Amino acid sequence: MSEAGLHGRESEKRRLSAFLTGARHGRSGSALVIDGFTGVGKSRLLRETAHRARQQGFSVHWSAGELRERAAASGSGRRRAGEDRSLLVLDDVETVPAGELHHLVGSSRADAAPWSSPTLLLARGANAPGLGLEQLYEAHSAPVDRLELAPLPSEAVRSLVRDLIGVDPREGLLDVANCAGGNPRLVVQLVRGLLEEGRVGPEGELVRLTPGQLPLRVRTAVDARLRLLSKESVQLLRVGTILGRTFQLPQAAAMLGTSAAALLSALDEPLAAGILAFTDEGLSFQQPLVWRGIYETIPESVRTTLHLEARRITAEPAPPDHDMAALGRVRTPRPARPPRGAVGADTRGALRTLLEAGHVTSAVQLVGSVLNGSVPAREKPVLRRMVTDIAMSADRFAVPIKAGEDADLADVELLAHAHRKAALDRSGEPRGAEPELYRAAAVALSNLAWAEGVVGEAVRRGREAVEQSVTPRAPRPPSYPRLALAYKLIALDEADEATGLCRQAHTELSEEEPAVLAPAVDLVEAAALIRGGDLEGARQRADGALSTAEGAGLDAQMTWAAATLCLVAIRSGDLTAAARHLARCRELEAGRGATSFFAARRQWLDVLLYDARNELREAAGLLATSHAHLPSLRPLLLEEPGAAAWFVRFSRRTGDRGLGEACLRAAERLAADNPGTAAITVAADHARSLYECDADGLARAAAGHQDAWARTCATQDLEALLRERRVDRRGIAPTSPTPRRATWTVRDHIGRMTAVEAPVPTAEGEPTGKGGPAGGVESDPTENLLGTTERSIAALVAEGLTNRQVAQKVHLSPHTVNYYLRRIYGKLGINSRVELARRVHHGRGGFA
Repeated sequence: MSEAGLHGRESEKRRLSAFLTGARHGRSGSALVIDGFTGVGKSRLLRETAHRARQQGFSVHWSAGELRERAAASGSGRRRAGEDRSLLVLDDVETVPAGELHHLVGSSRADAAPWSSPTLLLARGANAPGLGLEQLYEAHSAPVDRLELAPLPSEAVRSLVRDLIGVDPREGLLDVANCAGGNPRLVVQLVRGLLEEGRVGPEGELVRLTPGQLPLRVRTAVDARLRLLSKESVQLLRVGTILGRTFQLPQAAAMLGTSAAALLSALDEPLAAGILAFTDEGLSFQQPLVWRGIYETIPESVRTTLHLEARRITAEPAPPDHDMAALGRVRTPRPARPPRGAVGADTRGALRTLLEAGHVTSAVQLVGSVLNGSVPAREKPVLRRMVTDIAMSADRFAVPIKAGEDADLADVELLAHAHRKAALDRSGEPRGAEPELYRAAAVALSNLAWAEGVVGEAVRRGREAVEQSVTPRAPRPPSYPRLALAYKLIALDEADEATGLCRQAHTELSEEEPAVLAPAVDLVEAAALIRGGDLEGARQRADGALSTAEGAGLDAQMTWAAATLCLVAIRSGDLTAAARHLARCRELEAGRGATSFFAARRQWLDVLLYDARNELREAAGLLATSHAHLPSLRPLLLEEPGAAAWFVRFSRRTGDRGLGEACLRAAERLAADNPGTAAITVAADHARSLYECDADGLARAAAGHQDAWARTCATQDLEALLRERRVDRRGIAPTSPTPRRATWTVRDHIGRMTAVEAPVPTAEGEPTGKGGPAGGVESDPTENLLGTTERSIAALVAEGLTNRQVAQKVHLSPHTVNYYLRRIYGKLGINSRVELARRVHHGRGGFA
């Protein structure tokens, strides 16, 4: 049969075309890695791109050996001016030996001679273990782009089926095609299998001859995939099909008569092959077709027995439906937060599944196995923090964490302290482990949610940990959960509850704990004092914590104290002291255990200090390279309410529009994900108002910020804007929007201002203009409340457009449109789209 068309990859083809254009015009050393699961279309894209490259004059090679032969045949291998560039295409980069890959990447460095630097186009599996291409390119200073292929959208699937059957498919056949989960290879195998068995009618309808069985072609393909997996992985998958499309790892472990920890190695292969994925509900089969195909590999008699066993474990086991069309209409489980794309995403989903099921030791073992492999640098602090959370919340869980061999998993001093506590209890008496187990899991889940910016869950889990009862052997609860919760509450402006927790932590410190946790209590209290503006009090607390930590030799606590003193010095204007404390932070980071907790905090201090010294080039250089993740780092945006506005302000000073917009998007997404959290909403509103030169919004931010530094920054931003506009500050109310009475300007983008026509006051003091009373048309007061973007969004919503449709019209994300809509509701005092439409249609003057 002829090859079906390549559908649904228009944006990917544009990316690849731009990549070739850049390489053709002298961008030496360029490389692009195409990621995606088996069957998603990597090979097809490679072939099409190679064909296009030949048309553009590239010399295309499909192996490193072929490239070397070409170089040898040309004598010295030097490329003369005007000679075609080389494109090396590797369809299965996982099979390339590591040494050869190092050589290829080294030869593609940006500073290599053009004749010796082939353009690389690579394809790899989405979860290729241990490959580390990004780290490899970073080591060789070579540029690398990454293109991840997502499943095909529904319209692309429809077009692909149309190519295969020659007519427009009917709904029943499309439902069946949806069983492939947007995987083009599976769609092709399924439709061709149906055609071979006469199960597709002449008008594109599905003929249900044998609805209880998949086509032979599909069963053969699924069986071939299973033969590539280990016996243990196949057993896990077959048991999972009985439990349902989404199942819990502990349930599968119970059916297999083993522990969840013992299944971790068997789980790696299905995850890497794209058969399973972690979702918010648990482990899920990515494609219903594969789910059903694996189910059919189980003999009928065995299925009956497994169904009986599954009912003893879960009340409602859900094997795949016999009706393939119904199977294609099964709701797709939501991917686990955060979105896929990093190794840590799947790991976090696995950890959440294990912890929620109470398998704390298994979670620790999983973290250990992941950190021994290739993990993105920014994921390591989150995973290491989790191990420390567990060990400090319930000391008996420190036993599986070897303090000597695996100390890099967590904070060294805290982990050693947990081991000492665990060693004190060797009586063999029952310990009543359930409260300890739930406390450890709750603290770890709380900090994991905080790292992902899910504030409500973080606080709820933190309170669960604090409220767990004590055990007979441990009459006092550990102080660590209280301190972890207090630190979060301070960031959310719930100072009274945080102060109470710190006070309880002071009184609950046992005889073994002061050397480790006393500095932490002082530093949490210092954070509260900084937020309230008491810098001298915060300095005294941090000095005391530093002295205690130095006496006990606690590098991590010393780093935290030095970072706190540096922040106090920057905000006090003592830049010499700030530089001294920051140098101490860097020195301490060389000690094991300090980096995992404070690297991001130290990086934030780096850019703050450079900015305070007016060394903008140095700060901008860091934010473009090693510190580029800071503007979208959710814990930083949570703990520093003025950070988002700072990035917008800095981007204006440096003319870097992208930096400010990236942080603004991150802050507004964070606010959209946490509705009703005042501190986050005010921070996002401050950043947006600064970006748009919205004086009323800056006035609201100055009144709404509880953090002293953020409040001062908002006030200074407002004063600077009014000076820029030459407007008397008294013309703006500090707590509520005020109709505009003077000359205004708007920002086209960061750093560029444009004047707008000013309303002319009447004798009675009311402004008039082209739509005012002087023109015979009554002015709509809502115009004075909404900014330009807000009026545009309001008008589109009033026309009945959805948030996604509005986003396309105004070139914003749906998250940002939703955020704007909440601001509009608040300004107009309404609560629904219907009320907004009524205001727009009944008002005079319009929103346009």
